[in-house]
Amino acid sequence: MLLAIQKSYEHLAKYGCFAREICDKCGTVLGAVRYTRKDESGVWCSGECRGDVLRSVRLKPGRPRKYKNADQRRAAKTRQQQDYRLRFGVEKTVCIQSETKELQTQESLLSTIPLTRPLPTRKQRPRKCVSVSA
Repeated sequence: MLLAIQKSYEHLAKYGCFAREICDKCGTVLGAVRYTRKDESGVWCSGECRGDVLRSVRLKPGRPRKYKNADQRRAAKTRQQQDYRLRFGVEKTVCIQSETKELQTQESLLSTIPLTRPLPTRKQRPRKCVSVSA
């Protein structure tokens, strides 16, 4: 609620703080943060004073989601791919068996030659035990 100028100056003289608005429900002085509702004239200090305690559904922060679940997203992606492939001039790459037949059965030399030689293991010398007598 908006205070009258006279009340604001009384508050300044009494408490040392100039207040222009107070909460409509509890009367707390409002600073920079205030809670309002669209198309309502009320001003509150918190969501509890405004009456939002019963609201259990809070919106997820961030940008709005385009699809509600993974199934809808997958179906839309499939539709996009089908539409793209149906366009004129778009051909799907065809695998020709006669050209790739020998390549699939050949074993490349690089896969059989190890890149590094195994390091030889070092033989450890037996340690000498030195006894210290006191």
